[in-house]
Amino acid sequence: MRDIIQIEPILMQSFVFFILISVFVSGSSVAEETPWQAEKINQHILVSSSTQNGIYQINAKMYVHATPDEFFTLLETTDNNCQWIANCNTVEILNNTIDNTRYVHTVFDSPWPVADREMYTRSIHEFSADHQHLSIIIDDIADSYPAHPRRVMIRDVRAQWSMTHYHNDWYELSYLASADPGGVIPQWLSKQLLKDSTAITFTRLRERLHADKIF
Repeated sequence: MRDIIQIEPILMQSFVFFILISVFVSGSSVAEETPWQAEKINQHILVSSSTQNGIYQINAKMYVHATPDEFFTLLETTDNNCQWIANCNTVEILNNTIDNTRYVHTVFDSPWPVADREMYTRSIHEFSADHQHLSIIIDDIADSYPAHPRRVMIRDVRAQWSMTHYHNDWYELSYLASADPGGVIPQWLSKQLLKDSTAITFTRLRERLHADKIF
């Protein structure tokens, strides 16, 4: 049996930043700064949060027994099945005619009484020459699309996925994101939803990447 990689809090110092698809939080109009606060979801997943320049950010990290190519393949099929993403209703790839660019429309279910959310994003991905590293930069393109009358548009999406070889067949998968969820949501609720959805997504993602594998 190969070694099982476990996350220790000190590894926060080596975070490689990236993006997840979820409901994110815009801070108050008054600039606020808080240090990164880590929350260990389990022995494999670490989620941390911080407020920088009034914007609440989420950062997550885990080690997976899967390659960047396998992770990218999963992302490319998310329009067929997005159940591993917390609260995901649908993912639609609007345009993939450019080799390294994807235009994506994502709809999220929200718990009552919060209205469902949607976002339009552009992602640009890049592999290293040996495919041992993958970076995906995601930004907001909501201004180019009309809002649905029964949904709230998520705006100012800024995020990045990063996947890098760590040890033997293990890779470090990381994520950093922030956005304005729109509408009127209490900040305490937005932050809690963000942490919960990030933890759920990473747990499901790990299970999906490790499905049918023996190690």
